[in-house]
Amino acid sequence: MTDKIKIAIVGMGNVASTLLKGLEFYKNSTEGLWHPKLGGLSLNDITIVAVYDIDSSKVGKKIRQNIKDYKTDFSDLLIQPGILEDTVSSHIVQNGQIKSVIYDEFVNSLKKIKPEFLINLISSGMEKSSEKYAKAALEAGCSFFNATSAKTATEQARKEFHSKGLMVLGDDLMSQFGGTAFHRGMIEFMTIRGIKIQKAYQLDVGGNQDTKNTMAEETRERKRQIKTESIAIEAPQPFMSTAGTTEYAEQLGDSRVSYYWMEAKGFLNSIVEMDLSLRTNDSTNGCNVILDSIRAAKIALSKNDLAKADVISSYAFKNPPKKRHIRECIKAFEDAFLN
Repeated sequence: MTDKIKIAIVGMGNVASTLLKGLEFYKNSTEGLWHPKLGGLSLNDITIVAVYDIDSSKVGKKIRQNIKDYKTDFSDLLIQPGILEDTVSSHIVQNGQIKSVIYDEFVNSLKKIKPEFLINLISSGMEKSSEKYAKAALEAGCSFFNATSAKTATEQARKEFHSKGLMVLGDDLMSQFGGTAFHRGMIEFMTIRGIKIQKAYQLDVGGNQDTKNTMAEETRERKRQIKTESIAIEAPQPFMSTAGTTEYAEQLGDSRVSYYWMEAKGFLNSIVEMDLSLRTNDSTNGCNVILDSIRAAKIALSKNDLAKADVISSYAFKNPPKKRHIRECIKAFEDAFLN
């Protein structure tokens, strides 16, 4: 595997910008990397070959005009128009203007560029567009990574991708140390220490575009269900649980604050109660997981071991096809790809 891993990104937002900056920063450093090498692959083995968006203030401009404070190898890459299948609220684009292409044009663009992976980083609530991007990846012959809550990693999709020797990975990215991962870890730790969880909630407040989009009732409810189900797996018995984004606060910027309350019982039913908060940066919190997953998928694909898609998805997403306990996810992933 001497060739660079070629990836294309849809959605030139905060996460994509941070990802591009990271690939530049980690040319000469490993500080902050969860897994500096996976199967011999470092971040230097990844390259960006295309970026797509629908915001007319970004489309047609070079990356350096979007990331003005950071020079990367990809600064001269032109942001191309993506596809749009959803009704878009005016706040999703900076000037309210959309610039998109029809499906066939997008597929032809992918076929010309020939990325190995298409990374879906578009805003929450754009389910139809996410599904179309997955379909386009399949038709163009590249694997698909879905960071959004749209349900793309279905059993049918997996069969279709596998039939072409490709992977579909998803759904709904779980950050390295974000609200869901931390919540799952705390419940798992209580459980292995013999403490019986009774009730819990997690309330998230954020200030970025994705949080704003999540405020749409249908999107908020779907993401709440995904988070709640993801957390529930960590306890051996059912318990009262609610988890989800509750408010958008512009002043937080790309930060997210998660508030947790948990009630559990110990010896003689003594009460154990936890009340705390966690503040993280959304964009940086997701990049380690994305870059780990892409390298792992490259390794698995090179061995034609398509079944490893389940291991990668369980590690990287809140709503994977096969759910595992968080400690099991990490162990299975590292056992498969770390050495």
